[in-house]
Amino acid sequence: MRKPEGRTIGRTLLGTWLAAGVAAAGYGLLASGCTPVTPVVEPIVPAGEIDGLEKAEQAWRAETITEHEALWNEESGPDGDPFSAGLAAFNLASATRDPVWSNAAIDAFDKVLENDPGFALARAWRGSAHALMARDYPVKGLWQIIPGPGFVRLYHVKAAFSDLDSAVGAAPDDPVIRLIRGSTYLAMPPVFGGGDEGLADFDRLRAWTRDPDSNPEHAEVLRSRSWREKYHLSRARAMEEIGEDEDALRSWKRLSETTDNPTLQELAKWHRISLGAS
Repeated sequence: MRKPEGRTIGRTLLGTWLAAGVAAAGYGLLASGCTPVTPVVEPIVPAGEIDGLEKAEQAWRAETITEHEALWNEESGPDGDPFSAGLAAFNLASATRDPVWSNAAIDAFDKVLENDPGFALARAWRGSAHALMARDYPVKGLWQIIPGPGFVRLYHVKAAFSDLDSAVGAAPDDPVIRLIRGSTYLAMPPVFGGGDEGLADFDRLRAWTRDPDSNPEHAEVLRSRSWREKYHLSRARAMEEIGEDEDALRSWKRLSETTDNPTLQELAKWHRISLGAS
């Protein structure tokens, strides 16, 4: 079992988690060795029929599943690219909340890192996949505090911190790695102690996005529409998750101004309405 590089407060977690196990209720994994199955694709809602936040989220999940299922089918075979397969499985895990896909993502990134241990981006994605494993682990309730099934969830939380911190340490100016870590940390329950670092990551990302030349190695990426779309979407979700509604509103507005994807336009619109925008 991989030993985490954890810190003593919020990262070691064992005593805290046992004392406040309910705080970890949203996190977990499926045992290794599972084989992904074709996800059940939600029916795509035409943009003109989206009349609320639930349908907007459903349409976005369906679009994500369709895109990344095709990528998984193309790249998961013996002649495929494990990194691309890992990204596909990660996005399927995020959209379906099925831990089988989280497990597939970790397996794929394990293969990448076996051949290239210094590939910081793959390590960051693996860390975030561990967090998805923890989120979707099927053990619930009091079973979480029983040695064995309950501690599997804790192991994956610790592995997420280890991989994400290691990736940022190896490539501190890579905006994609910072975005992965910041988004993952802010999605975790506060008891795990990553919130301050997640906010710091987003502060740095905002500065880089406003002034790409302040990060010259990655300025071209930071100027791209693709980056700004990903950044504003991730920031909007993260800020809404932690109750920073004004920041979330600004980010949803900027996303709607940046993207030409009609499904994302609808998603941004209905999130803004849900947060009280006129």
